[in-house]
Amino acid sequence: MEHPTFFTKRMFGGLAAYVFERLMLLLVEPTQSGRWRWHWHGVLVCTGYQHHASIQAEFPALMPHEVLRKWLFIDSTHQDFESTMDAVAKHVARNDPRFGVVAKSPRARGGKPIDVRRRMH
Repeated sequence: MEHPTFFTKRMFGGLAAYVFERLMLLLVEPTQSGRWRWHWHGVLVCTGYQHHASIQAEFPALMPHEVLRKWLFIDSTHQDFESTMDAVAKHVARNDPRFGVVAKSPRARGGKPIDVRRRMH
């Protein structure tokens, strides 16, 4: 969160985390309406298909998401959730090129970034 390029923005009812000019992670949980109840309760790790095999070899708990198959996913109830996400976060913080996708910056469209520090409890 301390990196100067870090910011967050709402996406798909979750919180997208950007750093190094790339969309890295999308944190999602069920909405009150239950709209995403079955497919959206965890973290989407944004990456390209070409990186799936090497990332999954290192992090076997990550699997292609049922709906957004281009990104890898781990359910928040998975027994390896915390250890996997801790390790993934370290790779993201080191700017591992396998992680993240270049997305049109929400800032460029006039979007207002959300300060995740105010949202985390």
